[in-house]
Amino acid sequence: NNYDPTGCPYIHLRLPLLSYILSPFTMSDTAIEELYRQTFSDRLVTPEESDDLIATLQSLQQIQDEDLSSPSPAITPDRFVWLRAAAFRIACEYLVQEGDVNSDGEEFEDPREENVRLLKSVNAVVHALETTCLLPSLPEEGGEEFSEDAVEELFKTLYETEEEWDGPEITVEESKDLTEFLTGETTRPPLEMLVWLRTAAFRIGSEYLDENNDKEKNLSLLRSINVVVHVLENTCMKTKPYELQLPESLIPTPETDFQAAAQTLWKLDSNRLQPQKDYIIDVQNYKHPCHKEDCASDPLFTHVDPAVFDSRP
Repeated sequence: NNYDPTGCPYIHLRLPLLSYILSPFTMSDTAIEELYRQTFSDRLVTPEESDDLIATLQSLQQIQDEDLSSPSPAITPDRFVWLRAAAFRIACEYLVQEGDVNSDGEEFEDPREENVRLLKSVNAVVHALETTCLLPSLPEEGGEEFSEDAVEELFKTLYETEEEWDGPEITVEESKDLTEFLTGETTRPPLEMLVWLRTAAFRIGSEYLDENNDKEKNLSLLRSINVVVHVLENTCMKTKPYELQLPESLIPTPETDFQAAAQTLWKLDSNRLQPQKDYIIDVQNYKHPCHKEDCASDPLFTHVDPAVFDSRP
């Protein structure tokens, strides 16, 4: 068993490549996905590198480039669901089936064990994300009917399939049942069981990896584990208070030039629209404020992309 006492398996990262991937000038969704790929590629784990992963994710919550070429931190509370779902999605690329070969061109001796190790790596990433972005919301004392056996039995029910050719698929009703169990007055878990709950979701899930290493069935299993983890986070955790920390050179002082301060605020607005891309304006004729007549007979905006109203807060 490669799980440590906290319930988080260790994880191996290729640190030289990691330092390039996480450069503030290259950080993007694609770069975070590449970080996940480096995490899942060899399925080797160490405690130090698990700590490094947490430290790296925490550093990505702040702006690091003083010229604000990337004004928005890579990790903010509103992006948590995407970050966790992306970890599961990328992990699906590394599921092993019969006949797959490793980086040396040799067939995996035990594909199922490789998939077990992959689930442990996903657990490590989820642990790091939760440590970075979330706080516990469970009460100190749990419900009188809560027990580890009841949780494990519930997880097994969620992962079991009625037909042998199907992979597990959690329905909306099953998701609601899990939510009711975790929030019920008599069944809610105590605070001390929080890490155990998520670890159990992965541990029990690994028991339902397909014996013949059918990739489609195992894809369904990963999606189901993602649903369970999502419900656990929604019912047992809450978002950490977030405070953006600017680089020292960008913190305003009494001597800060007003125009420079306004320009900094503009750059910090990661949701701002880009001229000529998101909108086009027609300034038309110049006019002095004291002039009463209208020198702009046409509309100021000649085009605004309708998609921005759905994609921006």
